[in-house]
Amino acid sequence: MTTRDRLRMHLVQALTRSDSPDVREHIQAALCEWENLPPTPLVECPVCGRVGLPERIVCHDCDAE
Repeated sequence: MTTRDRLRMHLVQALTRSDSPDVREHIQAALCEWENLPPTPLVECPVCGRVGLPERIVCHDCDAE
């Protein structure tokens, strides 16, 4: 699950658990903004050249020395 997926999951859970109409309105607005986000660009590992999502490249097992 990517960071973006986790963000959406938390927003949806907050929306379904809120009793306040004002809070639900703000969470719904945040979900609309999330839907309009540009796709996450892929990045390249500067050491081995592997390409992927930033959060995965940061913690991948780099084969290069």
